[in-house]
Amino acid sequence: MVYRTLCCTGIILFTILSSLAAEPAQRQTDNPHIILRSLVTAYPEQVTDIDYDFDVGDWYVSVNGTRLYWAEGRLLPRNELHRISEWRPYVDYLYPDKIPHPEDFSPDLLEQLNSRVLEVRRSNAKPYNITLYDLLYDGATRRRIEANIIREDYLGKRVSAHRAIFPRLRVIESRIYELAARDQEVREFLDNIQSIEGYNWREVADRPLRSNHSWGLAIDIMPRGWKNKNIYWHWISQFNDEWMLIPPDRRWAPPDKVIEIFETEGFIWGGKWLLWDTIHFEYRPELLVLQRWGYVREE
Repeated sequence: MVYRTLCCTGIILFTILSSLAAEPAQRQTDNPHIILRSLVTAYPEQVTDIDYDFDVGDWYVSVNGTRLYWAEGRLLPRNELHRISEWRPYVDYLYPDKIPHPEDFSPDLLEQLNSRVLEVRRSNAKPYNITLYDLLYDGATRRRIEANIIREDYLGKRVSAHRAIFPRLRVIESRIYELAARDQEVREFLDNIQSIEGYNWREVADRPLRSNHSWGLAIDIMPRGWKNKNIYWHWISQFNDEWMLIPPDRRWAPPDKVIEIFETEGFIWGGKWLLWDTIHFEYRPELLVLQRWGYVREE
């Protein structure tokens, strides 16, 4: 599927752009106490023990018994601390509480959204260190990840995803079905689902960088008749240099109530990214914890 070959690019560029477009006072992602506490709150059964290591001179959390140090936001094991300059901060963007609207974009932001500028930034981007995700989801290799991938019916379609998120997905499914019984818009959303894409292994050559689909932590809900609207910025940018000016009402989107249900269970929606991907949901509960605490990306 063409979309799957482009998804990782969109996520990478989004995080780069969000980091550049927001002022430090707005982002607050460089505060170890806030970020580490958000991880403990988001993953209470796996992430514990925020503490300070005087020998190392840094804060750390324990993730399933292994210490990960703050390392200026990189979340590294002790034996990786000498490589801090190779990695980007784990939380390098904040999740907006609403869809960014082109009417609010500054000239500088519009220039950053130029496809040629984005491509240069992507080529210079550093990867994330995957230790945190490996400890949370047992996925340092494709073989280990696929041992955790299960395939089940979901919202009427067959979906493959990591076993860790299926309980959350089941709660979402139940709430959506319950809502559809009394809400016509939600019922039409369900009736118009063409397919749901989940796990899809994909690495970027020579770098330990993967989209959340490669961890089985994201799903894409593809609607029937989506070509009547726009769903993915990268597709449009191939022939429209002013793709960033397309207003939200010309993009496909699930009903607001469906998005809210996903968010309640820890899934962020790609439609709120500057580089919008309106069919995409991924499990990032720590970003929603930060949002509840008032840390959101602002223009």
